[in-house]
Amino acid sequence: MAFNEDSRVKIPAVLHLVRLGYTYLSLKGRQWDPETNIFTDILFERIHGLNPVLSDGDVERICAELSLSLEYEDLGRAFYQVSYGERL
Repeated sequence: MAFNEDSRVKIPAVLHLVRLGYTYLSLKGRQWDPETNIFTDILFERIHGLNPVLSDGDVERICAELSLSLEYEDLGRAFYQVSYGERL
């Protein structure tokens, strides 16, 4: 086996996280926004599942607002603000 970043770092890290209870999400067959690192199809499903009274258009607007507000310096903070309707 060749020793490279995948065999020395990535695969052991993924295996460890899966053992801790995280779910591995492959990019294969998923809608993924490379600018925000968000699986847009999963985000849409989860927002709609948590807020079933929202229309598809409302959920799309929330997803678009989240994507527009994200900056690479602080992705977690921006996500939290949009998700919980808070403004700092």
